[in-house]
Amino acid sequence: MSDFNESQLASRIKPSPTLAVTKLVAEMRKAGKQIIDLGAGEPDFDTPYHVKEAGIAAIRSGKTKYTDNAGMLELREHIARALREDHQADFTPAQITVSNGAKQAIYNALLALCNPGDEVILPVPYWVSYPDQISMAGAVAKLLPASERNHFKITPSELRHVIGPKTKLLIFNSPSNPTGTVYTAEELQELVEVIRESGIYVLSDEIYIKLIYDGVQTRSLSSFPEIREQVILINGFSKSYAMTGWRLGYSAAPSPIAAAINKIQSHLTSNACSISQAAGLEALRGDSHFLDKMLHAFDERRRFLHDSFTGIPGISANVPKGAFYLFANVGKLLGARMNGKSIHTPADLCNHLVESCGVALVPGEAFGSNEHARLSYATSMENLREATSRIKKELKDAVV
Repeated sequence: MSDFNESQLASRIKPSPTLAVTKLVAEMRKAGKQIIDLGAGEPDFDTPYHVKEAGIAAIRSGKTKYTDNAGMLELREHIARALREDHQADFTPAQITVSNGAKQAIYNALLALCNPGDEVILPVPYWVSYPDQISMAGAVAKLLPASERNHFKITPSELRHVIGPKTKLLIFNSPSNPTGTVYTAEELQELVEVIRESGIYVLSDEIYIKLIYDGVQTRSLSSFPEIREQVILINGFSKSYAMTGWRLGYSAAPSPIAAAINKIQSHLTSNACSISQAAGLEALRGDSHFLDKMLHAFDERRRFLHDSFTGIPGISANVPKGAFYLFANVGKLLGARMNGKSIHTPADLCNHLVESCGVALVPGEAFGSNEHARLSYATSMENLREATSRIKKELKDAVV
């Protein structure tokens, strides 16, 4: 057999950097090292008991067969009801496709919308999988840098300027991974006018929309009637219900796009796991006090991590208003020498920290930034205190 040469598609994409950090942490722990993982984008809370019990009950009652490709009708009905009650968004169950995680829902939508050469506007910083999924769909990412001074928010004039004849889609993520940025309702209204006028589609990734702090008033882009036929909404159960391993997400889209998404999913995976769907149904219709407790804990951790981490010389950060990440500017540490090593990039710094003091962060390069690192506060206060203490100790003698 001849030597294997990977396909052009495989060769032009990169493995997920965040999953790479998770793998590295697991390997180092297996080798006996005490690692604090601030890289994982995963709630440290257990899936709520009643949700787990619904999954167990589904297994015991034999709900282990194929469901409808788009998902169980009852689940899609409850998703439509939740979108209407929570966001005043008007979707029918037929417009909703339940997928194997929000990541698949995004890729389904890109495949349904994009032709080779179409441009997809991608604000920077971005979630790690967006650029490669755009590439996998045959489209071209058109990067739109967002200013840290403006809390990483794109402005209407910036968006209008970058829209061109080949623009098919804008990917929009609020609350944001990695920055924690949340657009206010007023800011969204201004962007909506540009989207409406241009006629482009917008994929609105709202996986963190239940995790918002400081009373920020926002809206789902799907709630604006003037762009109803242009919005593909992406959401899921991983973050709000601590159901990452259940792999359950969904899209809600105008009927023609939803039909195309369903066709694509029917050949990629067909339906999401029937057991996970039963659990997701219970998450939507059951007791929601779990979310309040989780949000309170995240808020406490958020304030602690921001205050303590920005107290380290050379590090600054905006206060995150949503999700569970701190996007720290480490640019002033680049060029430093630490234990005889030169630190030139965020990746150098993150590699040094995990090796020298056992704290794992995700370097900003993964998100399109050459001067930041992402820290997740989806871990215990004990871990955050210890991680901050270790990093402060490690960086105190850094020489720039």
